[in-house]
Amino acid sequence: MDRTNLHRIWKAILIGIILVVAMACYFVPVLLVTIGLLLLLLLCARFAYQGRDRYIPNLYARDIRVYDDDYRTFIVRTLSDLRKRRIHGHTLLWETSRLATPCHPDSDELLLDLGVWIGWSTRLISDICGRTVYGFDTFSGLVEDWRVDDQTVIKRGTFSLSEPFAQRFLRDTGVTLHEGLPAALGRPVQFVRGSTYDTLAPFLAARPDASIRLFHMDLDTYESCLHALETCKDRFIEGSILVFDEYLVTNGEMRAFYEFQRKYELEWRYRAWGLEIWEMNIEMVTAPWKRVAYYIVAIALYWLLGDGRYAWACFSRRFWRFWLSAPLGDIFFMLGAAGQRKSVSLEITGLGKLERIRRGDQRSD
Repeated sequence: MDRTNLHRIWKAILIGIILVVAMACYFVPVLLVTIGLLLLLLLCARFAYQGRDRYIPNLYARDIRVYDDDYRTFIVRTLSDLRKRRIHGHTLLWETSRLATPCHPDSDELLLDLGVWIGWSTRLISDICGRTVYGFDTFSGLVEDWRVDDQTVIKRGTFSLSEPFAQRFLRDTGVTLHEGLPAALGRPVQFVRGSTYDTLAPFLAARPDASIRLFHMDLDTYESCLHALETCKDRFIEGSILVFDEYLVTNGEMRAFYEFQRKYELEWRYRAWGLEIWEMNIEMVTAPWKRVAYYIVAIALYWLLGDGRYAWACFSRRFWRFWLSAPLGDIFFMLGAAGQRKSVSLEITGLGKLERIRRGDQRSD
């Protein structure tokens, strides 16, 4: 299920800009010479620059030298692997479309969506695979402050459904609330309200034999992510797919998974690196003219006020980190999106200590 129209529109705009510049160079040759000299200087500066492999491709926000040697090595290996697994679409939808069909119609495999906002990620997972999906959220915003690398702090309570923007978006996508929960809109989805610190363990306890097939992490913060991984650890199996929406925020989901896999000696492999899930909400706006308006606003906000501005704001450190240290593949990958490419998926291929712990529990029983 393709939900990338926003990015297609941005690429069309980008091609238009290139054609306009090319035409200007044709009529004003000195402009072509100037651009050529600037590109030559940029190329020479890239060879001289010493910052390669020091920055994360979240438009090159954080210098990874702030971390200890083991975690820094993990990050470098991660990026080397992920660059072979770029996809142009949304990682979550890509993975959902590839989920294996359960062996039995009444299979207890769980599909969990942690952090759903107005619930479209949960509904789309169900649309694609035709299975029951459980969506967890407070629906009253973040449960703790979220520091995004060294950029900004998003305060507790942000992303509440009571916010004016959320209320407008609910109306524009045809979603209603029933006792504070988003409507399922005819899909086999169930929403669980409350902090996952309180709701996730009882939910799993009520389903003692169910394994987790898909685990989508969009709770954002390091603390919530690590807690969810620890709570779900006994339900992960070989073949479980974990999708992290904000994985390239190094002090958040990536750090939580690094500590989790290290603690339990998990075996796993990366599968995809692509778009975050928030942009696909715009595809669900019911009125076509409103959808186009959202496209234009989203593109403008990202490139003029959001992280996209660091690709042209030459007075910022991140501008130079991006153009001087980023591999060319990363540059084209980032420029081709009107939004964030921080979502990563992986597959558990070996349970390590978790398997040994489970065997010990079985023997004690």
